[in-house]
Amino acid sequence: MADAGEKQRINATTFQEPLWKLAEVMAQKVNREGRQYLNAPGYVAADLFMMIRHSIATYNMLFYLNADKRREKDCFWNNKYGVVTAQVVRSMIDCLYNITAILENPAVNGPAYRKSGLKNRLRDIEADEGRYHGRPNWDEFNSARRKNLSLLIRGGGLTEAEINAAGSWPTLGAYLNPKKGGSLTPHQRFLKTFTYHHWRQYSALSHGGLEGYIGDPPLGAYFIIDILPHEERPKIEAQYPEFISRHVGRAATVLLCLITEIQAYFRFEGADINNRIVTMWDALMEFFEAKELYDDRYELLMRARRILR
Repeated sequence: MADAGEKQRINATTFQEPLWKLAEVMAQKVNREGRQYLNAPGYVAADLFMMIRHSIATYNMLFYLNADKRREKDCFWNNKYGVVTAQVVRSMIDCLYNITAILENPAVNGPAYRKSGLKNRLRDIEADEGRYHGRPNWDEFNSARRKNLSLLIRGGGLTEAEINAAGSWPTLGAYLNPKKGGSLTPHQRFLKTFTYHHWRQYSALSHGGLEGYIGDPPLGAYFIIDILPHEERPKIEAQYPEFISRHVGRAATVLLCLITEIQAYFRFEGADINNRIVTMWDALMEFFEAKELYDDRYELLMRARRILR
């Protein structure tokens, strides 16, 4: 098995389509059956469903954009497009965090996630009302937004007073900072993995941080390749296939983590789910990050939840 510093070659046909199809099965299961397992308001399953679908769309977009046919035959293709979309893997990590945090205690964390999002939306509207009050077009626009938000709040059995009193849902970074003198929980230690090694480069790149441009690989080189010495440019271009292989492999790993976490909680029946999950882990096991996560968490979790062949 290749370590983090060695070239990794994985046949994407073994997991690309089977993985997103399995993820879609899980999304439909959560949407249709999830409420009976959660002991939480119905909107909790709906929010989980939304985030699973977000992750699937992100995963499929990465493969669509980086298909060999597109890169080799599209005259408008540029490798920097693949690099600039690398950061969307961070969105998948955030979905994994949100979903697993909710499943730690759905009756409490599910409503906390929903209320925090509604409160943020309400504050956005209030800010626009304060800035643009008195302009007829803006007043009409903001009034319609308030009406739609009120319908969404009431549709979940909530009140605006509850929304105003809600706390903030922590970002992943905030969640991983223990209180003074405290230690990380098992769930926090698991998620901390996604702040190490190459994972952290996605966050840095999305924030325009220098460390994202000069990391391993130095992704900033693709944005300024036209001013690099001529002899260096082919070397940078030649590194792209390996970069994108690692990139989509990490996206696949995050999606598989998400699928496994959902099945570990819900233990859905049918659709050969357990066997398909095991098959996907087998397909990705030669990938460093997948092997690390499997060894640290998923081997024991899958055994405990009987996600076996």
